Amino acid sequence: MAVFIQGIGNVSAQLTPSSNTWHWHTITQNPAPCVEPNYSDLIAPMQLRRMSKAVRMGIAASIMALKDAGLEKPDTIITGTAYGCLADTEHFLTKLVDQEEQMLTPTAFIQSTHNTVSGQIALHLKCHGRNFTYTQRGHSFEHALQDAMLSLNEDAQQQLLVGAIDEISKHSFPIIGRFGTYKHEEESFFQDSKGTMVGEGAHMFVLNSEKKESSFAEIVDVYTCFTDQVEMSMKLFLERNNCKPETCLLGLNGNNRYDAWFVEQLKNLSCTNVYTYKNYCGEQPIAASFAMMMAASMLRYGTDLPVYQGSALHPKTILIWNHYKNQYHSFILLRRS
Repeated sequence: MAVFIQGIGNVSAQLTPSSNTWHWHTITQNPAPCVEPNYSDLIAPMQLRRMSKAVRMGIAASIMALKDAGLEKPDTIITGTAYGCLADTEHFLTKLVDQEEQMLTPTAFIQSTHNTVSGQIALHLKCHGRNFTYTQRGHSFEHALQDAMLSLNEDAQQQLLVGAIDEISKHSFPIIGRFGTYKHEEESFFQDSKGTMVGEGAHMFVLNSEKKESSFAEIVDVYTCFTDQVEMSMKLFLERNNCKPETCLLGLNGNNRYDAWFVEQLKNLSCTNVYTYKNYCGEQPIAASFAMMMAASMLRYGTDLPVYQGSALHPKTILIWNHYKNQYHSFILLRRS
């Protein structure tokens, strides 16, 4: 069953353009916060004041995607997230310590669960259909996408809202940074050093099985694996799709512990042109969702994105190769519709 991207919603370190021309800017801050839209244009102020950052991002990206697709309400909502509503989790734990486990209100705990965002999206859109959240760390978005493709294979008439959300919180960055995960403040993204630059965001897509002139791209296939299976998985993935993609979006994250290995693996691909994307969104477990947004835009509108390897062109097929901590690997193949 063919699956097409009909609408895209983006809240990330890149500002969504008012026209179809994207201007990609390499991130310079670590952490790299998302450029949040004027939420009051999308969400009623009385509702907005009760929403956490992750919920605001998720609902805003969903509204953008539905508007882009000309759709009022989806039949199904499927999301992926590695951390859930991290700030609410921290808020609850802080209260737990400060109040010595006494007289705690359950609100922050209830709002900290991983499926909070998809639930709030459904409440906001008055969508009573199937609602599911995947929390498989670096494979969370990819599993949500696989679920969507299987759902459309069962019922081709569905309109699906699919995406991923993760946020940076006040405490998570310094805590994770103690393990040498992130670059120092003065270092740039592709500086030859250990560590990476972290990002956040929400990326939502309206998917269905109908090919239109306004469709962004066709999602041909998605596959997940772990590091020890990468070479064989890549070979099988391309063989089963009978494809030699001309363009690759590669998930280099600026960490010299991983990037040299990826550059070496490029020799096994036939891609004429290679682009990178994490230098525009930052490293995060759901970076593949940003890459799919970027790839779909490239297929529909073309791009002036700087080429990592090869020469610029308007591609017909794009292979997204994502990794998270060089443990969770995934391949997503998109084709111009």
